[in-house]
Amino acid sequence: MYGWHNGGLPFSLHYHDAARWLFVLLLFSGLLSTGWFGIPLIPRYFIGTVDIVSGIFALFSALGTIWGIMAYREFTKSAGAVIDARLAARRLDPTIGDYEYKSYNPMTREYEDGFVPSGPVDFWDKETTVPAWMDKGKYWHILLSLQSPGREIRLQVVRDRDLPFGSGMRNVAVTSRDQSEEGRIMNRYIVKIPQWLVMNTERGRFSGHEAEGPELSALIADVNRKIVAATNEVAGWERLRVRYPWRFMTFVIYLNKSLPLRIVYRQVIRNFPGAKERKIYETNANLANVGDDELVVSIMELAQKKKKIPPARMAQIQTLVRFLKNAYTRQGLGEGASEYHNFHHSLEVAYVAMQLLPDYFRGYEFGPKDYELLLVAGLLHDYDPAQELGSNSGKPKGPSAARTVQEVQRTRIHDAYFTMTNAEFEEYFRQYRSSPSSSLQPPEDYATTHPERVKSDWTPTESLIIETLIWRTDFPFFKQKLAQEKYSALLSQLKDNGKVNLLAEVLWLADLSVTYMVSDPVRAWDRVNNLYDELFLPKLEAVSRTDAFFADFADLPLYRELLAQRGFPDVFRRRWNLIYQFFHEGNPSTPLNRTIEMARKIYFKVNVELGMRRGEMLQEIASENWSEYFIGIGKDQSEVLKAKSRLAELDPQNASAFWGDVQKLLPSIPDGAIDNFLIVMPGRVETLATQEEKSRIETRLSVLVKKLAQGGAVKILTDIDGNSPQFLELMSAAGRAGLAPSDEGKQYFPAGWTDPDFAESPRVITLAPRPAEIATKA
Repeated sequence: MYGWHNGGLPFSLHYHDAARWLFVLLLFSGLLSTGWFGIPLIPRYFIGTVDIVSGIFALFSALGTIWGIMAYREFTKSAGAVIDARLAARRLDPTIGDYEYKSYNPMTREYEDGFVPSGPVDFWDKETTVPAWMDKGKYWHILLSLQSPGREIRLQVVRDRDLPFGSGMRNVAVTSRDQSEEGRIMNRYIVKIPQWLVMNTERGRFSGHEAEGPELSALIADVNRKIVAATNEVAGWERLRVRYPWRFMTFVIYLNKSLPLRIVYRQVIRNFPGAKERKIYETNANLANVGDDELVVSIMELAQKKKKIPPARMAQIQTLVRFLKNAYTRQGLGEGASEYHNFHHSLEVAYVAMQLLPDYFRGYEFGPKDYELLLVAGLLHDYDPAQELGSNSGKPKGPSAARTVQEVQRTRIHDAYFTMTNAEFEEYFRQYRSSPSSSLQPPEDYATTHPERVKSDWTPTESLIIETLIWRTDFPFFKQKLAQEKYSALLSQLKDNGKVNLLAEVLWLADLSVTYMVSDPVRAWDRVNNLYDELFLPKLEAVSRTDAFFADFADLPLYRELLAQRGFPDVFRRRWNLIYQFFHEGNPSTPLNRTIEMARKIYFKVNVELGMRRGEMLQEIASENWSEYFIGIGKDQSEVLKAKSRLAELDPQNASAFWGDVQKLLPSIPDGAIDNFLIVMPGRVETLATQEEKSRIETRLSVLVKKLAQGGAVKILTDIDGNSPQFLELMSAAGRAGLAPSDEGKQYFPAGWTDPDFAESPRVITLAPRPAEIATKA
């Protein structure tokens, strides 16, 4: 077996093949041994003389046969999942697995083969760029799956030949211990995985593919499904490697994977008392990453056990879910899809909506029928087979409420749901072969709709309610005149319209907020940006108008009441509060301090530009000083987002930008953590004419003194005349703060830099703490 000294412990298909042949041998040996010892026992049993020893041998031989069969099946399934995923990925992108890519490691000051995020910024931040062939979500899912207490994981995406996959041991993944001094101290492990396991399957990447339309959608869906299966397999093996990092444990892991008792236990445990209750709790905690099938199981358990929806209606829901799963999969929006409006999103909305609505609220009592309506509407609210996936037509790529309602009315899927028995409803989705060549093949289930089979020539009230709820989810609702008109018209036709309006608003709130309840702040930011990209809305608006987006619903009394109700899962409430604070208050002090902490470990110096006005200057400074790390803090969200895009082009990646109020963020920075503060100070902006302005600059400089590291300085680029009262006020404030002019250190600012707010040619003023201030800090 490979050990740490030979490059790590591999998940090897060669070992899998050896294990399979070993258990094939065990299978046939067990069969022969069972026959040898067992057959003679049969006549002896009837004459009353039984050979105990032969009986024991026969029993254990039979158990060995069962072990061989089940273990062979387990290892065949494991290897097959990996091979199928690679073949499917290569059919879609023949180059995947062979892309050249190198990542700069600031700790070693060298480039490494493959992709590995080594910078101090958050993985989901805009500055952490990934190659076009890679999906951040798939990478993040594997990284989370590998987490183990007391271990730090570096996930490295490499070419097939770097594992190697196609020859020798045919490694799918390799886990090794980081042999650097810091790696040994921090218990750091490097896990190498192939490119196709984190492949980006966005439809836009394959506009030139020979397959088109439905054929391309089916190909993408097949790749996503198989990558998910392979990912679960690889993550399961490598998680054990990290948790038990000893060579002899390879044998133990293989033995554990093969045991029939373990395989049977996994099936039996699902039916133990309390297992389903724990499943809902686990789903709540990991909703963004749980698989579609697991989420469906949790939805069914929640609907039947907690919301008391009758079993007969649950069968209808199950049938509807199966059809929608196939429909989304055919569009390339099924398991593992990168697009925002995929099947998982619809499941999330339905799941959260049921938990958001209590049994009794605002004078209304909600029973099983109401929760069923909410669930069905949540499942159908984005069902739009006509959406322009990957289109270059300039139209939004995502679903439209108008098209969704039109499709629902055309197929009469909601009428069928509420008027048919389950057997009839399954028949409604069944597709029969029409061509003579395929007439002998069995019909395909959950593949089409038959509106002509809906007997009723009228629309049930429940169907009108479903349409009403769908119209209310149109985004952004208060800017969609058609949606508002249709919603009001349908609502006026319903008797208990107050209750229906409340149901509709709960679904609308769940649709808007589910992204923020299931993700960490930075990943939520990324998902919202993807949503704006899908809708062809300005990406700048996704960030700069986040407060306005929240204002549509976050401050509504209804939403606050729903979040405060006792039955709502606390994990969702905590995530929402965290993200609301992150976006609404604009104070990302936690990621900022984490970035500073990491940067100090791997770069010579950490420098911060306060009040960053434009990212071009910081980009130029960082590119000229690649061994130091630079952070820009700006209040203008649009400029910060532009700066993030610019800084992402740096190689090495040694700069990042943060949006926030400098006055709020400065106090949270650890004392002695910053080597240099950079400030651009045009005279016409910082006039220092009023007492308030003088006090503010003195207070800020006083805080900067505490944050400076030994030998640090404040660098000010300004056009203020050195003989003006304004300059004298600046120097006076600096003196009172404990700073004095200095000629030491780099200037950093680009020579000849111009700014529209500069009236004259600027110069650099360096202010360093006076010796007394340094002694006080020490």
